[in-house]
Amino acid sequence: MTSALALWTPEQTQLISSTIAPGCSNDELRLFAYACQRTGLDPFSRQIYAIKRGNKMTIQAGIDGLRSIAERTGQLDGSETYWCGEDGQWQDVWLGSKPPAAAKTIIHRKGSSHPFVGVARFADYNAGQGLWSKMPAAMIAKCSESLALRKAFPADLSGVYSTDEMQQAEVEPVTVTAEPAGPSKAFVAGQGAVAKIKTMDDLARVQSRLQARVDSGDLTTAEHEELQILLLNKEADLIKADSDPFED
Repeated sequence: MTSALALWTPEQTQLISSTIAPGCSNDELRLFAYACQRTGLDPFSRQIYAIKRGNKMTIQAGIDGLRSIAERTGQLDGSETYWCGEDGQWQDVWLGSKPPAAAKTIIHRKGSSHPFVGVARFADYNAGQGLWSKMPAAMIAKCSESLALRKAFPADLSGVYSTDEMQQAEVEPVTVTAEPAGPSKAFVAGQGAVAKIKTMDDLARVQSRLQARVDSGDLTTAEHEELQILLLNKEADLIKADSDPFED
């Protein structure tokens, strides 16, 4: 199997390292290259890129990139988005003078017996600046759509987060003196489950279980993000193990 990095020239790799995935190590660049190859998104068109915070890399894409991936599966069968205020009443258009309290997107997938729902609370994602101040209803809607698309197409979108979802993480946090919280039991169990993966079927089952843990609140967004990176590494290892060593 051709290495993902081989798809880029040395000059392109250097450009990505300095502008699209700054601060990433060589191993992280390989992981990013594999994500580009797997999703079919073009980093040079800014459809996908890597953000490094501390010692962790997050692979991000624009909402149009996520929609493109879902559309290419041939299984996307429409979607609807709704907004609600503090009263919890859902509306198909937001006309309030204040930002909505939440947005909900419903994704329909062909052949599925049920739709896939993503609900995003404004308080959880609001970055408090830029488009979040000017177009709050549109921004929180994109976050709910990203959540729903990942639920509907986990094999294609696992580990890929939209820029709109992650903008609040880029805001400088308030420093609070407190004892650091340890990893949750669900996170530790997730690490163990990923380590035991032997086949692609195992990987798909673990992806589904992790999403269920997120939906139930047992896993935080940050923990889920870290486990998704482990899954991407494991998927790359499985593909490499199945490839022909004599193949160019």
